[in-house]
Amino acid sequence: MKTLRSVLKGSLVGCIVAIITLLTIDSVRAYTNPARHLSIPERPVQALTINSSPDDVLALMLDSDQMWDTLEAEYQLTDFHSITGMSIKETQRFWLANRGEWARMEIDGENPSTFVRNATSIYRENRAKNIYSQEKIPGSVKYEEFNPREALRNNSNTIILHPFGKALPTGYYDFLFPTGIAQCLIINQATGLEDVKIIGEEIIAGRKAIIISRMPKNHLYWVDAQTGIILRAQFIGEAEHWQIQFEIQRIVFGEKIPESTFQFIPSKGVRRVTLSEYQSQDK
Repeated sequence: MKTLRSVLKGSLVGCIVAIITLLTIDSVRAYTNPARHLSIPERPVQALTINSSPDDVLALMLDSDQMWDTLEAEYQLTDFHSITGMSIKETQRFWLANRGEWARMEIDGENPSTFVRNATSIYRENRAKNIYSQEKIPGSVKYEEFNPREALRNNSNTIILHPFGKALPTGYYDFLFPTGIAQCLIINQATGLEDVKIIGEEIIAGRKAIIISRMPKNHLYWVDAQTGIILRAQFIGEAEHWQIQFEIQRIVFGEKIPESTFQFIPSKGVRRVTLSEYQSQDK
C-alpha cells in the first residue's frame, strides 16, 4: 500500500508539473505568434451572466484581484485515473488579505506544509520533514507596479503573472489570481491558437459561476460571476488517462481576518534551515 501511495503521489506531482508546463507552452506560443488585432476587453460593469460574452469573462479574470480585499478559501484537488479508478485527494486552504499581499496557505496530504507571508517575511514549513525556513521580503516586490492591462497595451506578447499568486507553494495559484490565464487566452484568441466559449452556469459553494471551455486543450473553468476567481477547474487529458479537478469547497470574501493568522508559529519539534536547504528537501 505504501508503494501504491508513492506511485500515486509521483503521478500527482507529474500531472501538476505537466499543467504548469502547458501554461508555459501557451505563453511561448503566444510569444512566437504576434497578435493580430489584439483587443483588451474592458471590465464588465455588472456581474457575469450566461448572456455575457467570453471577452467579459476574460476581462473580469484579468482584473480579478481588484474585486476583493480579503478571502478565505478551501479547495480540494482530485487526481483521478479513469482506467484504474484510483484517485488522490489533497486539501489546500487559503487566507488572503490586502488583496493577497498577506497570505497564509496550508496543504494537507502526503506532504503537509504551511506558507505564511506578512509585511516583512515569508515562512515555509514542511510538516512531514519537520523543517521550516524564513526569508525577508525583498523591497523590490511592489504590488503597485503590477498592471497586466498596461503590459498588454505596451507589448501584446507579454504575460505577467501575479506577484502574490506565483509566490504561493501550489501549481494552482492561477485560479485564485487568474490574470495570467486571462492574459494568455486574450493573446491566444487573437492569434487563433485557442478558442474560449461560455457553455453554461452553475452554483459552486453557494456562488454563481459561469463555465467556459478552453479549446483545443479541453480545459474547463467555472469562473465566479462577481470576482473572476476560478472556483472549479477540470483538465481532461489523454496522457495516462489522468483527469484533474481543483474545486472550491468553501469561500468567503470581505470578512476581516485576524492579524494573528499571518503570524508564523513553528510546529513543535521542527527545526529552522536555510531557504536553499528547505527547497532541496521539500521535494
